[in-house]
Amino acid sequence: MSMQSIARGNFVIRTPVLGFGCSAVMGRVGRKASLAALAAAYDAGVIFYDTARSYGYGESEGLLGEFLRGRRDQVLLSTKFGIRPAAASPLKRVLKPVARMLLQVVPGARKTMQGQLASMSSAGHFSVDALHQSLHESLRALRTDYVDFLFLHEAPASVLQQDDLFTALRKLVDAGKIRRFGIASQPEVIEAAITGRVLGLQAVQFPCNLFNMSLAEKWQRAAGDVLAVANHPFGGAAGIAASKALLSQLASAPGTPATLREKLLPMDGAVLADFVLNAITRDTGMHVVVPSMLRLDHLRANVAAMEHSRFSSEEIRWLRGAITGSTADRGLEY
Repeated sequence: MSMQSIARGNFVIRTPVLGFGCSAVMGRVGRKASLAALAAAYDAGVIFYDTARSYGYGESEGLLGEFLRGRRDQVLLSTKFGIRPAAASPLKRVLKPVARMLLQVVPGARKTMQGQLASMSSAGHFSVDALHQSLHESLRALRTDYVDFLFLHEAPASVLQQDDLFTALRKLVDAGKIRRFGIASQPEVIEAAITGRVLGLQAVQFPCNLFNMSLAEKWQRAAGDVLAVANHPFGGAAGIAASKALLSQLASAPGTPATLREKLLPMDGAVLADFVLNAITRDTGMHVVVPSMLRLDHLRANVAAMEHSRFSSEEIRWLRGAITGSTADRGLEY
């Protein structure tokens, strides 16, 4: 199975694809801004939407399902199970807007707030009963009778031994409730799943950015036809700052080709998006990259990067090689 063979409506999706990551929908971004971002992404041609039962403190799927009414057959819909959101409560309703306001006023408080709000969810629910309950809730929230992809959310390697769980997933594929199932976890778990050849596994999702590209670089020869989705491509605020600094260094390095130095400067958001998204997807075997792009300027930069890159494939390979050596020496990872 490859993305080229997945049809929606009257078109066939070709790789690589820019997807819309919904982790911030109804989380750090409220209803109005979330709907505006979803509409802008859809109008820009984005057709892959990635959410999870736990995103937005349990409300991301509902808003996405609301937005996709009348559009469901034109998109690919991905969700996850294994992390349960907290039940609705007065405390939850109070904390969410307070957290959003605090993040706008004090951006550096994000890590602290994430830690506090993480206690509002519960991870590690990978029983067969949990699978069926979570999928039922997802389908209801998303207002659909099937999802294209269902991922095990932050699954540990021990899950790979749960034959009953994977048997249940295969039965759900046969029943048409899900089209494909996969694992969304850390690279070492993904490698274990591929090495172990989990029967029926057709998709994986893992963090991939300039400081953590080892699995993406060997994906093409390691995974066959399994669909590969890269998340967290910019590595958060720390990753963005480190990426800009590293690319700026390369732009001024004597060994960098002159044409590349010109393309890398000035090192702004558009240049960063162009290189990061194409470094992850071009000639790596990665099929989809799903940044969280709730700001319209980020969305526009990401779409432009994938559709009209300033970098040739040779330049991408050169920079990727230079960065791999540099990050290995410095031991950076985000």
